[in-house]
Amino acid sequence: MKISRNDPCPCGSGRKYKKCCLPGIEAQDFLYRRISQTFRSLTGKLMSFVDAALGQETIDLAFDEFMLWDEGFEKLIPFEEVSQPLVEWALYTWYLTQADIDELEVEVPLPADMTVAELFMQRKSAKLDSLELKILQTIGRPAYSFHEVTGILPGSGFSCKDILTGRVHRVTDHAAAKYLEEADIIFCAISAIEGIEILAATSLITFPLSWKTRIIDLRTHMARNRSELAEEDLHDFDLEIRQVFLDMYASLLNPPPVANTDGDPVVLHVLHYSIPGPREAFDALCHLCTVESPEELLKDAEFSETGELTAATIHWTRAKPAEGVEADNTILGIIRIAGNGMTIEVNSQKRAESIEELVEKALGDKARLDSTEVNPMDDLEDAFDEGDFDPRESL
Repeated sequence: MKISRNDPCPCGSGRKYKKCCLPGIEAQDFLYRRISQTFRSLTGKLMSFVDAALGQETIDLAFDEFMLWDEGFEKLIPFEEVSQPLVEWALYTWYLTQADIDELEVEVPLPADMTVAELFMQRKSAKLDSLELKILQTIGRPAYSFHEVTGILPGSGFSCKDILTGRVHRVTDHAAAKYLEEADIIFCAISAIEGIEILAATSLITFPLSWKTRIIDLRTHMARNRSELAEEDLHDFDLEIRQVFLDMYASLLNPPPVANTDGDPVVLHVLHYSIPGPREAFDALCHLCTVESPEELLKDAEFSETGELTAATIHWTRAKPAEGVEADNTILGIIRIAGNGMTIEVNSQKRAESIEELVEKALGDKARLDSTEVNPMDDLEDAFDEGDFDPRESL
């Protein structure tokens, strides 16, 4: 709820909001906007500087190193997907050692042990205003890490905790406050300028909290029996941190194909039949359930006041195994009978073809296939009402 300027200040001082906390908030907001705008402008100037003074080969080298010289990552993750934070990393964090330069097959006009931003500041300092210089000096070489969003500050930013170092941050970023949610994991670099923490760089994608274990494993590897990690450790393990980030990013953009227990691609099929009546269809198809007897299935069925079967559900399971062989209780599909209609849900093309043959064998011309719905994976989230048959699980 928006606070009116004349309302009591929420801090509890008893004074009006406009005479208490509001001036400080407005001043901080004005400073943030100046810093944010100047930082974006600086990044543009740095890119122009690279084009004019360092050349495309320099950017290509930085790109290759950010992607760990791995062609697999370059194929799985398009440049536009990873341009943030790659650009900021290349400008503010990346540098070449003298040994790196000696091994290059091309000449790069970037001095050893100097970032692009540091070279720019060295050459252009006389043309920079005081805030631009302050930002460049303060940001330095930002360290990248994984941060868990712990709270959203509407209209302002968010709070977060560095999963690797444990540091807590209160980031001012009006745009991020709109798309982030609590418990999101973001890959970013945070810098404090004039007391305001901003995103020096951030990935456009967020990771679910369930992936936090991967980052904790990385932290354990980095700590080596130490209780805490410092920002310097983030620099020392920059390559390993990016490795985890790129692995997670590639997994999110290119999820492995989902298959059922037969190895068939998961595609939901819903077959709609017209049938002569529920009892006849039930008696003809109940044998397809090998884990429950007809009597057990009927316990959950519906009947009319006169005792006539009106609706029933049959779980289609695998045929009974030979004696001595462990039973396979995989549910291949769900047959739902209601009045003169029947729907059958299966999770692959192959199973749809199989059940069509079984229904035709059991009911012949008495069952008419009216239509078949084929739903891609994107539609599976809302496709099931019962937890016992979800094609995303190992069926």
